[in-house]
Amino acid sequence: MPAVLFISVCAVFAEVKTEERLAVLEKRVTKIEKRVAGIEDGAAQSAVPMLQTQSANPVGVYFKGKKQVAGQAKLGIKLYLEFKNLSPRRFYSFNGILVFKNEAGAVIWSRPYDHSEPLGPGEKVEVSVGILSDQAKAYLKFVKARSITVSLEKQETYAAE
Repeated sequence: MPAVLFISVCAVFAEVKTEERLAVLEKRVTKIEKRVAGIEDGAAQSAVPMLQTQSANPVGVYFKGKKQVAGQAKLGIKLYLEFKNLSPRRFYSFNGILVFKNEAGAVIWSRPYDHSEPLGPGEKVEVSVGILSDQAKAYLKFVKARSITVSLEKQETYAAE
C-alpha cells in the first residue's frame, strides 16, 4: 500500500509540474507573439516614410558629363544632365535648384532651374547647361573637379490632377 500511495503522489506532483511548465511556456509564447507583432507593425510604419521621401523629390537628376567649349572671346563648360520622372504621375513642368558638388562633397555651383516640357512617368530627358569663364571661380572648380554629382533641391512639380 505505501508503494501505491507513493506512486499516486508522484503522479500528482508530476501533473502539477507539467501544468506549471505549460503555463510558463504559454506566457513565453505570448510575449514572443507580442514582440513579433511589434516588429511587423514597426516595419509597416517604416515603409510609409520611405514612400513619403520618394514623393518629396519626384524628379531625379544625373550628371552625364562635361565638355569644355571655346568661343570667340570666352571659354566655357557645357554640362550634360539627365532628368528622370521617378513618380507615377505626369509632370507638365518642374523647377528647383541645381546643386553641383565635387568628389569631396563641396558645393561647386548652384543655380535655379526651370523645365517646362511634359515628362511622363519613368521618362527621361537630357539637357545641357553652360557656364562661362565670366564666372571664374565656378568655372575653375568645374575644370579641376574629377567627379561631379548633381541634385535638384527644393523641387516643385506641376501636374494635372
